[in-house]
Amino acid sequence: MKTAAQAAAAWQASAGTAAANWTAGINNYTGDWAGTTINSYQNWVAGLANAQANGNWQRGIQAATTQGWKNASQAKAGNYSTGFQAGSGEYTQAIGKVMNALANIVPNLPPRGTFEQNKVRATTLMDALHAQKGQLSAAG
Repeated sequence: MKTAAQAAAAWQASAGTAAANWTAGINNYTGDWAGTTINSYQNWVAGLANAQANGNWQRGIQAATTQGWKNASQAKAGNYSTGFQAGSGEYTQAIGKVMNALANIVPNLPPRGTFEQNKVRATTLMDALHAQKGQLSAAG
């Protein structure tokens, strides 16, 4: 029988295999993920409402405690680096579009000046960016 430390070490060592299995499972999926997810919305809403009505949601939060939430959240701080790396390609695509849009918008903004002039300048910038809504993302 393994000790708790041995079991924990084996679990940690399985991360590479688990990641490969996770990726294979995603790649082997042939269904309509988007449609299935959208169609599950009412089940999610009902499940959350049920958990709240029965007090399960509240009890789960109380059981976690504020200190438990802080500890668990801080332990995951390293995930930011992983997420930034995973999202860097899309970020680069999107920020390129944003910077190009700004390069075309900023030279045409009203001049800086008084508080009222600066409000007009800021609103003009917001309106110009809003007009491009949906076009500045990595996917757009």
